[in-house]
Amino acid sequence: MNPIRWLAGRFPTLSLARRNLSRATLRSGLAVTAVVIGVVAIGAIGTGGEAFKQDQLEAYEGFGGTATVEPDVTVEDGNITNTELSDGDIDRIRQAAGSATVLPVHEPLGAYVQTQSGTLLFQAQVKGLENPGEFYEARNGTIPDNWRRTIVIGSRVAEQNDLEPGDRLRINVTDEFDRSFEISAVLEPQGFSAPLGADQTVFVPASQFESDGYEQAIVRVDTTTGSVDAATRAIESEFNVREEVVRVEQVQEQREQFTEFFGTINQFLIGVGAISLLVAAVTIANTMLMAAIERESEIGVLRAYGYPRRAVVSLLVAESTILGVIGAAIGVPIALGIGMAINQLLLGDPLAFTAAGLRYVGIGVAFGIVTALLAGLYPAWKAANKRPVEALD
Repeated sequence: MNPIRWLAGRFPTLSLARRNLSRATLRSGLAVTAVVIGVVAIGAIGTGGEAFKQDQLEAYEGFGGTATVEPDVTVEDGNITNTELSDGDIDRIRQAAGSATVLPVHEPLGAYVQTQSGTLLFQAQVKGLENPGEFYEARNGTIPDNWRRTIVIGSRVAEQNDLEPGDRLRINVTDEFDRSFEISAVLEPQGFSAPLGADQTVFVPASQFESDGYEQAIVRVDTTTGSVDAATRAIESEFNVREEVVRVEQVQEQREQFTEFFGTINQFLIGVGAISLLVAAVTIANTMLMAAIERESEIGVLRAYGYPRRAVVSLLVAESTILGVIGAAIGVPIALGIGMAINQLLLGDPLAFTAAGLRYVGIGVAFGIVTALLAGLYPAWKAANKRPVEALD
């Protein structure tokens, strides 16, 4: 048996609703379009937002056992104090952190980098390290064990300025040094979450700095043998017994803050997408009201022949629900197509959907159908409660 005929026999109300909608094709098409826009907005924003979040969170991978230690700068009588970590502070951090790797960092404020042709690298930062090989790996070149007269640069510095090992850069640090260095290595990309912003940094040997103070220290714990939580507590216990002397922040905490922040942003964008479904609801309600008015005589005849109010309500609600189902059916593949394009762009895999991303598509479908159903209730109630005499007048 033809399945459509079987459905028509099984659910005559649906068959009648489909016929009524086909009598006003343009109006029904506009209502379906409104639902499609709403479903696509929620689904595409949700899947795209999840892809973006995954792309950004990947940048935190590899820094799970890392924490930063900075002096808690204070202002007393207009004077800024406690701005640096001393060699003694670094030794105390190393003792407190146990087997963790501790890397003191110079971060001079007055510094600039110049190529051999005299071009200033405005976006490049200058930082001093004792041994970058403890923390980073080279993509090109070699990080020397005895690091005194060469520099290593981040991946973005190299890419943006077409630099490679063997090239030279002139580095000026106010009150410290002004000299030319040969690049010995270009580092592997670290991502935006790297504690030192390594991709945009030019690292110079710490021995080039005459000052003894450090602006911060990086602590890395091997998570297979230790705990960054334990190291964090030990450092805080060592320094912050009576007052806060240092601030210790784990990269993992930054990751959690980012996840929470992005979740809030995504919910806001989904809310904006849901507004389009409210517009769809108004459009469908208007469509059904117009249909009810145009078919007053028809409904009046049905009511005069004993057609119950419930049947009239069911018929009109079925029509609005069909509009929602068709809109959702069209909107889902469009939303998934947009999501695949975003996945390919950000993650390199068009099918890299997450469960959370697909859930937003499901939410869009549910909202689209339920909104259409609710939008049809009032017109249906109004048409069903009109007396047959008034409808036939």
